[in-house]
Amino acid sequence: MPKMNPKGIYVNKSLRLDKLQVYGFDYDYTLAHYSSALQTLIYDLAKEYMVNELRYPEICMEFKYDPSFPIRGLYYDKSKGCLMKLDFFGSIEPDGCYFGRRRLSRREIRDVYGTRHIGRDQARSLVGLMDFFCFSEACLLADIVQYFVDAKLEFDASYIYEDVIRAIDHVHRSGRVHRGILSDPHRYLVKNGTMLSFLKMLREKGKKLFLLTNSPYYFVDGGMRFMLQDSMDCRDSWMELFDVVIAKANKPQFYTSDHPFRCYDMEKDKLTFTKVEKFLPNKIYYHGCLKSFLQITKWKGPEVIYFGDHLFSDLRGPSKAGWRTAAIIHELENEIRIQNGDNYRWEQAKFHIIQELLGKLHATAANSMRTSSCNLLLEELNGERQKARNMMKTMFNKSFGATFLTSTGQESAFAYNIHQYADVYTSKPENFLLHSTEAWLHVPYDVKIMPHHVKIPSSLFNT
Repeated sequence: MPKMNPKGIYVNKSLRLDKLQVYGFDYDYTLAHYSSALQTLIYDLAKEYMVNELRYPEICMEFKYDPSFPIRGLYYDKSKGCLMKLDFFGSIEPDGCYFGRRRLSRREIRDVYGTRHIGRDQARSLVGLMDFFCFSEACLLADIVQYFVDAKLEFDASYIYEDVIRAIDHVHRSGRVHRGILSDPHRYLVKNGTMLSFLKMLREKGKKLFLLTNSPYYFVDGGMRFMLQDSMDCRDSWMELFDVVIAKANKPQFYTSDHPFRCYDMEKDKLTFTKVEKFLPNKIYYHGCLKSFLQITKWKGPEVIYFGDHLFSDLRGPSKAGWRTAAIIHELENEIRIQNGDNYRWEQAKFHIIQELLGKLHATAANSMRTSSCNLLLEELNGERQKARNMMKTMFNKSFGATFLTSTGQESAFAYNIHQYADVYTSKPENFLLHSTEAWLHVPYDVKIMPHHVKIPSSLFNT
């Protein structure tokens, strides 16, 4: 079977690059690449806020961020306090549901939810953790729940969620995360000359570029200068790469509100009062809305592509507005490398072979007709199947497995959301350098759901 390219562009909806005239970008985790140390910073600042401002017990200061625990695309149940991974059809992963830091058994899942499938009424209490900042959020939620369980204290799971979200939101809005990153950029930011090459190539091809971010200008400016300074001429400014730069856009409300644009005076560090009727080069604009943006630029929906990492706040709005969308999923590279590995492919093939054997055995022998040797064989096969599942899962993440896949090799709910809101997805925007700006990107003809996922059929091992 072919191996997939970790830096490939994977297509959910066919895309003609020659039709694209405008390229838009989010900043965080799209243009800006961060190190894993950022999650620890966010986690530590949030727990400090919860202790100092929300009066959580002092012992919470001893909590440590655990990078091996969370993955992107989990769901938190505000009603019951469970953190879970769902599959493509909205069912709970059998070994991917936690209460605090303790994994629930299948029986416990049935006791709590009645069935693995999450119905429409139950789904109302679920919140998805979808962007790259969600790792610290998921870990803090689980740690706080575990503290209350260990202390045998009653608690309302929705209160914990609201407090954690409030803390995470505060450390961003207050600028503490931004100041922490800029105070030590070598620790948190990754220099990226390849990104500069990509942006320059687009400019040379006559494409229009814009930056649309929720972050403030000073933070974007400090980060862009650090990431690109080794690759740019000292006389150049990163702002010259873009036709329009919009900060503090307040996505996703940006796509539905009527908020006016304000021009930001960089020297005086304040917003001007002049009405914004056109976007000028080397100027920064704050706030605004999609309606005004389209009126000013005259850019038509299908000729615009927007790159972002958050499926809901970055991509759902543009998708509804007719823009083409590109999801940036950094963990895609690592997951594809694991899927390409011989160990994973062997375990996946073994799982499917055993699954087929079990199906045939169950179909040919009714329970009452089975001999003791047949039952022993079924027991052994079930054991081997579970071993193969566990092996596949732990290759990605010991707690929840792969971001895109369940432990049986089926697509996850996160994969479903990518399929819904992203025309294409890749690990980094600069991967588009691998294609001509005239290229046609087509959906592979033989793909059922996610184009980067190749299933190893058991027939390969038939003799």
